[in-house]
Amino acid sequence: LLLLACIIFTLLLSLLFYRGGMAWDKALFHGIIQGISAQTTSGFSSLPIATLDNGSKLLIILAMFIGGGLGSTAGGVKLFRLLLLLRILQLLLQRIAMPNHAVVAPKLGQRTLDDEDIHGALLLILLFVTVNILSWLLFVIHGYAPLDALFEVVSATGTVGLSTGISGPELEPQLRLVLCVDMLLGRLEIVALLVLLYPYTWIGRRTES
Repeated sequence: LLLLACIIFTLLLSLLFYRGGMAWDKALFHGIIQGISAQTTSGFSSLPIATLDNGSKLLIILAMFIGGGLGSTAGGVKLFRLLLLLRILQLLLQRIAMPNHAVVAPKLGQRTLDDEDIHGALLLILLFVTVNILSWLLFVIHGYAPLDALFEVVSATGTVGLSTGISGPELEPQLRLVLCVDMLLGRLEIVALLVLLYPYTWIGRRTES
């Protein structure tokens, strides 16, 4: 799936670069670099992100948000969680046409999904979306272009490192702090940090012992 995602984003970006005036060879070269870099969240760039059109930026944002494989060092919500979300949506649609007493076990490939898998994946996706929206709003309030601000926030939360040029020494200290928090949350996948900061993790256990 990671290979397929890289191919799809590479072809789409190459097409947009070509339509933007690049020669086919250059469009394909930059499309491959940017597509794989965004999908694997490795952060390499072969051209200034700020010069890209809005469609290309949106594609890269989507790739960075999805990220790589579960258990890898890539950032993002991970491909497995995206597949799980799509599978749950498919089941919800299927059950509309099924009798009320029908029982369908949610499966992903040969793996039967239990409640813990489903709840954990959906919670993490929701948290990622929430963190990105809140951080993006802070940038927009400070007057930054909405799309560039979203790119910057998703890049930070996905631990990618690509930038439209907003990140830099001249960025307001409070927004630099926002990006630092986003990077930390993205690297730890949010839940781990929430558990660490949850008072009962420390106070409750100490009291019980």
